[in-house]
Amino acid sequence: MLTYRVALLGAAGGIGSAIADNLLAAGHRVWLLDLPERHDALMSLARRWPDQASVLACDFRHPGTITAAFATLGEQAACLDACVNAAGVIHRAGFTDTALEDLERVMAINVTGPFLALQQAVTLMPRGGRIVNVASAHGLRTGPERSAYAMSKGAILALTRALAVELGPRNILVNAVAPGPVSAGMQDAASESRRRWQAATPLGRVAEAQEVARAVAFLVSAENTFISGDTLLVDGGATAMI
Repeated sequence: MLTYRVALLGAAGGIGSAIADNLLAAGHRVWLLDLPERHDALMSLARRWPDQASVLACDFRHPGTITAAFATLGEQAACLDACVNAAGVIHRAGFTDTALEDLERVMAINVTGPFLALQQAVTLMPRGGRIVNVASAHGLRTGPERSAYAMSKGAILALTRALAVELGPRNILVNAVAPGPVSAGMQDAASESRRRWQAATPLGRVAEAQEVARAVAFLVSAENTFISGDTLLVDGGATAMI
């Protein structure tokens, strides 16, 4: 089995940590990037895989921290085989009630920061590689009080397609995974939005974080040789419903 060098953005979140567990259990070398205040949580994960995991502080609202994190990563690895972008924050507010500072925060963490981080990651992929963005089904189908979040995830889906086109000649495959509600995700388990999604899901439940992680692992793996520019929905069939 091939083992890869993988940068994981947003590694401390519910989905991010499941992705990290999956990649590390498969034997990959993984750099875990997230906020400085999440260092302890990431270190507890890294201690379980001392020869495979490294923790790098990175705040996607501040470009300098992204550059510094990848500079350190570049010192530790000659190149990357994959970058998984699981960075994200949700914001709940009506469209006309969404403040500029909240919009800027959502776009910085969900779009601009990952964009800059992926630029850095690609410079470490001279022989090709794989990029997987964790977007959201909200980028395709959404509901009230999600305008900023849905817009940001729609942007990530568009970026995925654009990068697949531009980076394909460099043998870099770029895909997205778009989960619906996830049991360990950012959405409140008691929220009306989650209730509606679950009611509209043929399987009648939300996803487990590991179900999303397995989808990501396939797109990162050597088994994926010709899928690029695509979005894999992990929503239990919810978006297929009329």
